[in-house]
Amino acid sequence: MNLDNRPRFAFDITEEQQYRASKLLSTHGMRKALFTAILDDVLDLLEEHGNIIAGLIMDGRVKPREVMPLLQNAERRAKK
Repeated sequence: MNLDNRPRFAFDITEEQQYRASKLLSTHGMRKALFTAILDDVLDLLEEHGNIIAGLIMDGRVKPREVMPLLQNAERRAKK
């Protein structure tokens, strides 16, 4: 695949999010690795449960880490 034609996933973020991401995700390749794993987890949940998952997260009724197995596991391990 031509590197110029690779699929991309882009969206706007706030200045605060940009500042925090720059501060916390400064290691080369970290953003791609992290958000690729998170995107896969979200897509798995959507395939399994449908758009109700997206609605719950977008409405703020649940935090992503409350419904995403990848984030639940990471949080549990970080607390040990």
